[in-house]
Amino acid sequence: MYERILIPIDGSEAAENAIPHALDLAETYGAGLYTVSVVDTDEADENEAREAMFDEFEAQSQEMVEDVIQRAEERNIRTTAGSIAEGKPHRAILDYADIRDIDLIVMGTHGRGGIRYPLRRSVTEKVVRRAMVPVVCVRLGKGEEVGERGNGDEN
Repeated sequence: MYERILIPIDGSEAAENAIPHALDLAETYGAGLYTVSVVDTDEADENEAREAMFDEFEAQSQEMVEDVIQRAEERNIRTTAGSIAEGKPHRAILDYADIRDIDLIVMGTHGRGGIRYPLRRSVTEKVVRRAMVPVVCVRLGKGEEVGERGNGDEN
């Protein structure tokens, strides 16, 4: 059913919480796991600032990507080298999914606090509304702040 599963990561608790679900789905379906981190470079006005922001994000993202790849390989899940993209996060995620023929996207719903541009609910909502493939939204579980959990309509 699924051959290529994408997990966007940003270092947030919500994105981290979605990783085990992506791993389980990849293992269940024998799918390959793809990872992408997105830096919102639209926030930088000057080329030098944009480049510095991307360089900083790239270094931090590489560690996150390597962690996901290691976790997947420990479970004998096929992986690809993780990617670091730039631009508007929802658009970069959708473009990545389209270019690589992704079958399923798995992402956290409350990615607040990640590096540079967290995968906030607004990003997740934009991906859900515009994706041409199914999107699994993983909520934060125990330990989330009261009032963060919606009524279930976000999924």
